[in-house]
Amino acid sequence: MSKLTPLGSLPYPQPTDVADVPLHLQSLAEAIDGRTVLRFTDIANLQARVTNPVAGMVAWLGTPGRLFHYAGNHWAPVAPGPVHKVNNNEGSTTSTTFVETLTSATGDPMAVSFTAPPSGSVIVTVGAYTYNSAADGLAYMSAAVRLGTTVKLAAHEDRSSIVRSAARVSASTQFQVSGLTGGALHTVTPAYRAGGGAGNTASFDNRFVRIDPVT
Repeated sequence: MSKLTPLGSLPYPQPTDVADVPLHLQSLAEAIDGRTVLRFTDIANLQARVTNPVAGMVAWLGTPGRLFHYAGNHWAPVAPGPVHKVNNNEGSTTSTTFVETLTSATGDPMAVSFTAPPSGSVIVTVGAYTYNSAADGLAYMSAAVRLGTTVKLAAHEDRSSIVRSAARVSASTQFQVSGLTGGALHTVTPAYRAGGGAGNTASFDNRFVRIDPVT
């Protein structure tokens, strides 16, 4: 009867085993198979073929071209990195409540997708060249975080870059989001509003959003 190596639990034959070289090689190959770097086209192909993953498995996905590991309950990037998006198109709003689409802008809503890390926590940064049509007018830029269509964290003044100026000002803000579903695809969408007086127009140019995983 084959014995197992002490660390990797790989089978090897004993002198008393049946002299069946192909069978012994097959047993060894099958034991090693799940310990190598697996290769798949994308996450759907991986999940279809590896139906019973074991924590510690590593796989290369052609899309998005990164190494993933099985964290015990989901596949996650081996080294999760930041996600960044820029929109150089200027837009404006007179809304006094947060909106995700600016007037005269293209590319809105400016939603950015990311996979939540195992910690379920990320740092969100948003910013833009910002100004208001009135010298004492306000311009707010925040962001909403969603899992599918469910809002996990709404845009809010407490999580906003705030500018009071009729001149263009480069402003940004950063906040941490926790309690996300590790391994699930989420989105961050910038949101904007005007303030400081009726009819004021808040404008935003060279907008960006960045999501950094907290490991």
